[in-house]
Amino acid sequence: MASDPLSPVHEDDGRQRPFRVLTYSHDSFGLGHLRRSVTLATAMVARSPLVQALCLTGSPVPDLFPLPERCDLVKLPSLGKAKDGAYVARRLPVPVGELLSLRSDLITATVRAFRPDLLLVDHTATGPGGELLPVLRRLRHDHQPTRVVLGLRDVLDTPLRARAELQQNNSLAVLRDCYDHVLVYGDRDVFDPVREYGFPDDVAAKTTFTGPVVPEAMRQSRLPRETDALPHVVVTTGGGEDGYELLRAVVAALRGPLRELPLRATVVAGPLLADDAFTALQRALHDDARCRLLRSTDAMPALLASADLVVGMGGYNTVYESLAAGAPLLVLPRRHPREEQWERCRRLAARGLLRLLDAQQLGDPHALANALRLALTDGVLTPPAPLPCAGADVAARVCLRLSRERAAPRTTFARFGN
Repeated sequence: MASDPLSPVHEDDGRQRPFRVLTYSHDSFGLGHLRRSVTLATAMVARSPLVQALCLTGSPVPDLFPLPERCDLVKLPSLGKAKDGAYVARRLPVPVGELLSLRSDLITATVRAFRPDLLLVDHTATGPGGELLPVLRRLRHDHQPTRVVLGLRDVLDTPLRARAELQQNNSLAVLRDCYDHVLVYGDRDVFDPVREYGFPDDVAAKTTFTGPVVPEAMRQSRLPRETDALPHVVVTTGGGEDGYELLRAVVAALRGPLRELPLRATVVAGPLLADDAFTALQRALHDDARCRLLRSTDAMPALLASADLVVGMGGYNTVYESLAAGAPLLVLPRRHPREEQWERCRRLAARGLLRLLDAQQLGDPHALANALRLALTDGVLTPPAPLPCAGADVAARVCLRLSRERAAPRTTFARFGN
């Protein structure tokens, strides 16, 4: 019988020792990477009292999500993205190459000092500009027992572009030689990156599909709707860095064609929305008692649980947290510089799990109002059943099992350069 991956780990002398988990998220845009890292750390801490977790992140808002017990955070200097998708320094006025070198040194120092049993990397196998490669080489060159796992969201980009990028940055070779396992945080029936992105057989063999990763608080029972309660619309664009056009258009529809519609709306602008854009939203909504405007909130689970309609973009968190809460979803997926959101949402829409907005509707308040009215009516009359999103629990089991196994000796990584 296989051993229980959740039983306590023992040293050779029989004494219990901690599991040390280090998560890494590069966090150049949005909130999704850090959100997943904290969610996964929380799931592992909950599964064993021996887990100690450290989240290494480049997020410009690292304190946005509450950390579980026995967990702390190390902040890397923040990266941003230019309009063409290229990485840039977000705050420090230094060349991006210098910033990436600094980040790489900090990552290496953290691994050396913390000595994790598990390194869980989010999204990018090499890190921006290859910033992870030095520490990956060192772990294998020194035959360290640290298990290294890559966690991928369900969709990276269109299959054609994702294949080209994986080849260009040598990610598949790095996955083959540097990583012990790959987790895909999605449903294989919705999108299969192993097939669509052409994973080699040896990488495919060490890949596990976990299902969507959603915080446990987002998977609670849906709040019962009072028969005389006003319909509740929740508008969110995640971090909000590129969400203003959608927020502005929805507010214009609420203030114009839908002004007399009895409802209540909560607009969560996002902590990364520009200050002048937030001020413009405040001015537009200042005299509408139906609408509440928030910069950010720690009450999103309750908002989604009470929502008769969620309007947002197609980011991983917004989509799966809404679906897990059983909230009807109307989305305008981002299509530049990546088509990740579009690929995810068009496939979920084909399964009847959400509705798509057309970008042209943003310029026509009446067309947008009609789409909102129809989606809200359907959401009130026939709210969808919550979608199972227990990926964090599955990932925690896999990671804790792997961390019990001593890593086999590996060769050095001369192929990846000095």
